[in-house]
Amino acid sequence: MDIGTTPDNSLDSSAVLVNPGEASYAEIVAKQPKASVPHTSEYSEKSVTNEKDEKKPVVPVNKLRGNHILALALRRMLKGPAPTLDHIIRFLSSGSGHDKFWMITQYFTKIVVWVFAKRGQKSASERVRTLSNLVSDYRIMIRLTGLVPMAQYVRYAEQFPAQTGLLKWLDRVMNLTLVCYYPLEHIYWLGAHQILPFSEKLVDFSGYWSCRFWAVWVAMQFVHLGEEYRLIKGKKQKIYTQGKIDATKMQEELDAVDAEAKSWKIQMLINACYFPLTLHWSIRGSTFPDVAVGVCGTIAAVAQAYNVWNATA
Repeated sequence: MDIGTTPDNSLDSSAVLVNPGEASYAEIVAKQPKASVPHTSEYSEKSVTNEKDEKKPVVPVNKLRGNHILALALRRMLKGPAPTLDHIIRFLSSGSGHDKFWMITQYFTKIVVWVFAKRGQKSASERVRTLSNLVSDYRIMIRLTGLVPMAQYVRYAEQFPAQTGLLKWLDRVMNLTLVCYYPLEHIYWLGAHQILPFSEKLVDFSGYWSCRFWAVWVAMQFVHLGEEYRLIKGKKQKIYTQGKIDATKMQEELDAVDAEAKSWKIQMLINACYFPLTLHWSIRGSTFPDVAVGVCGTIAAVAQAYNVWNATA
């Protein structure tokens, strides 16, 4: 059946049946010659039926048309392909996509807490704060296995070293900071929940120093991004100065460099948002407001989610 045409045809027939301008059955029969008038009892029965039909409310044509459109939309949604839904499932099924969904929830709820508090809605503010804290705790818990993919990345960085000596050594030092970061965060989480009998002093020490190693990683990432920017500029300049080249091939190379530049800008935005957060969590008695943590964290989360969304397309 042709989905694109069948509803329109049925719509037209429905519109004729409910058109208030049409004559009733009794009026049509009355205008016919007497020879064609049916038997009196049959005529009376039909007249009574028409009188009852006339008392029924008339359904507007535009309402019927809207119902048909809704039915068609539901039919296509349920029976046809759903590429967007498939993409969402791929996104949430990936480890990074799953984490970024909860990261957005964790940080955006901090902004919601601030809004409710400003409005004097203390009860709602506390409920949302509870959700934010639970999500934060959950994200730390799922990082208990973080050293496993970290070990794989260290192997990859050694097998396929970066383009320059500076990037190569930056990768090694940055990987070392994360190797220190993960165990300290694990000690903090396991001790804070009294799963392992760590002293309060060790738990406090682990919490601060895990964030300090993360802050070192973020600071070094700025140097890493600076070196990457230098390489991107060099690639672009090389394309323009390489002499005679096919226009199509040149455009393809420029598009590839532009894609790298776009990715670089997103990474710089993410790192710029992480930097004040890592400093805030590394300093005892920091006065950085919680709503600012929410804003910076939300921007970083959305930017990372954007990267994962494109990667799972």
